[in-house]
Amino acid sequence: ESNAGRVMLWFYLMVNIGGFMNVATSYSEKYVGWWLAFVLPLILYLSLPLLLWFMQKRLRLLPPGGSDLTNVFRVLGICFKRRGFFKIFKRHRGFFEAAKPSNIALSSHHIEVPWNDAFIDDVKRAFQATGIFMFFPIQSINDNGLGGAQSALTIMLKTNGVPNDVINNINPFAIIIAVPILNYGLYPLLRKLGIHFGSVARITLGLFMAAIAGLGYTLLNYYAYKTGPCGHYGSSATCVDADDVSLVSNITIWFTAIPVGIGGVSELFVNVPAFDISYSMAPKNMRGLVSGMNLFSSAVAYAFGLAFSGLIKDPYLTWDFAGPTIVGFVAAPLFWWIYRDLDKQEYRLTENGDYQLRIKQEREDAMAREIANSGDSVDGKKVMKDEETLPAKEVHA
Repeated sequence: ESNAGRVMLWFYLMVNIGGFMNVATSYSEKYVGWWLAFVLPLILYLSLPLLLWFMQKRLRLLPPGGSDLTNVFRVLGICFKRRGFFKIFKRHRGFFEAAKPSNIALSSHHIEVPWNDAFIDDVKRAFQATGIFMFFPIQSINDNGLGGAQSALTIMLKTNGVPNDVINNINPFAIIIAVPILNYGLYPLLRKLGIHFGSVARITLGLFMAAIAGLGYTLLNYYAYKTGPCGHYGSSATCVDADDVSLVSNITIWFTAIPVGIGGVSELFVNVPAFDISYSMAPKNMRGLVSGMNLFSSAVAYAFGLAFSGLIKDPYLTWDFAGPTIVGFVAAPLFWWIYRDLDKQEYRLTENGDYQLRIKQEREDAMAREIANSGDSVDGKKVMKDEETLPAKEVHA
């Protein structure tokens, strides 16, 4: 578990080193021109094919393994039919147990299924993982602000020549600083002290930190309204002087670096364990799908921003930050209460990826034993089985 978490942290560090390049593009746009702001990332992207060619022989490339999605739908159908719809929401009620072949064999409605008991355990873990991801949109909203609320806030603050976009780069900068501290400081110390800081505990802390970041945005916006020359309309187009220069509060824009930085560090406690959960709690042939569900939570957060776009304006900006903040402080303990048992489970990766082949082999072995016990030859048994499947006229012919 610690090795997987360490690898995911380094991966997230590399992503945010690339994201920190926005500092260069922001200053390029302001002091040189848009052409340089676009050329800089283009240069980086043009180098990627060479990097992939260089790494090709150093990577272990695996062919696509197919998907178990069809079997998952069949599992759900069996469970809904035999357990009912509402039991899926109840803890410790064995909703997925109904689809295990061992339980199907003991039931009065015996059916043949192409999976084993271990696959059902993997499906259960995958649904737990996707349930965890349902809490992530509120973290993303508190981290980045609802829709364009964060940008509206920076319009009301004193910049002293600093491009507004630069402040957003405090987020990757905080992550770049925090990753080595976590990898070489906090996490090894906790392991040395015998403290298990599992994924659920980390995500709970991350949700609290994101809510604290949202509280920081709320207070900044409140005081920007209070001290600004235009009151509750500080980000409106009408808040300008006679020379069409924006009128702003005396609060410096650098104060927003505090919630931006806290929100960035919260991602290390939410998004990084999410990558680990996507890999460890999903069936081997569904890891890509479960990872996609994790990323889908970001799309949900942006959808909320679009849905509330009509309210992301003066004089509602303070509540645009306060509303998600309140939800975030409620969601953190609720998340821990629902999933607290997962941290007590042993960390394991599914080794059930080739269950179809094992089931096929087990059935062939059973048939071979049946043939051996009956005294018939394998070929004779096969001929008899083929004749049973032919129409009557073809058999007599």
